[in-house]
Amino acid sequence: MDFFTAVTKLETVKKYEKKDVDDKLIGVILYMANHAESAGGIQGWEFIVVRDPEVKNLLYKAAFKLDVVKDAPVDIVVCADLKKFSIKYEERGEYLYSIQDTAAAITIMMITAQFLGLGTNWIRAFDEQDVKTALGLPNELRPVGIVTLGYPAEKAAKPKPKEFEYMTSVDQFKKKYDISYLFQTGTKEEAFKPIINQIIDKLKKK
Repeated sequence: MDFFTAVTKLETVKKYEKKDVDDKLIGVILYMANHAESAGGIQGWEFIVVRDPEVKNLLYKAAFKLDVVKDAPVDIVVCADLKKFSIKYEERGEYLYSIQDTAAAITIMMITAQFLGLGTNWIRAFDEQDVKTALGLPNELRPVGIVTLGYPAEKAAKPKPKEFEYMTSVDQFKKKYDISYLFQTGTKEEAFKPIINQIIDKLKKK
């Protein structure tokens, strides 16, 4: 699988196979997520890997009884360490950078899982206090997302995204930007043009 396919075909898993996920694969996913860009390089995230059925059941209840949380072989709760963010960036770090950084880590986590033949579901809706209680989190750790992980048995249909050109301006808001993502001939990237154009054209036809 190439990078373009991993991103454009990233789909939400609704059901997982009853098959365990090797710890080595989880290690690769967390290793990659830990390389996400972070404000000031502080890496203010914490990853809680949950396998215990009893703890998963508590997360299931906290996530308003979404079956995928309980049935997934693994749940990874991504938390933001608000103390780390506030010490360096004060209020802005606590309410904004903490969300930006953990979201970046989660995105890399999901794309890596896709490369490895696994599937994910980013659970955003849950009772934060119930999650903190289930995991024994200290006050400074805020749960930002629950990422369910496993081998997909059923995926949700992914809606076709709107073309990015309609959401892109140049210099000023709503000033049209005539841009192409296809490599032009005569550039130093020309050697990659046939491969990348072929991938993009193929994906756009599906």
